[in-house]
Amino acid sequence: MSAVIVFTEDDPWFINSRNWSVILERIMVTVQPVDRRSFDWFLNETGLDFPSIEPADRNSVARMVLSVVEELQVELSVKAGCDVVASGPYYGDLVSKLRNDIDVNSGDGSALDG
Repeated sequence: MSAVIVFTEDDPWFINSRNWSVILERIMVTVQPVDRRSFDWFLNETGLDFPSIEPADRNSVARMVLSVVEELQVELSVKAGCDVVASGPYYGDLVSKLRNDIDVNSGDGSALDG
């Protein structure tokens, strides 16, 4: 089984369920326990659906996911002993798509630094 992230204005991004479970677990650790059930509507074991998130909340969810994925990239680069962050196309593509979603949902049209 796999999971999919559906973005506001970008092509979907797919990942196997094993790797998604790691990302999902880390995301949910950052969510307050009382808020976790409200996330089930758009964030669960099948993936993440940005269009299902209230427009005002999309940016903060994208930033939360981006933070987790960037942390995983660093961990992968340490384990691999190389610069996975810069050269890893898999998570690199996800990072680009998340940054684009942040930009799309920023409301002010400004690009995300980085």
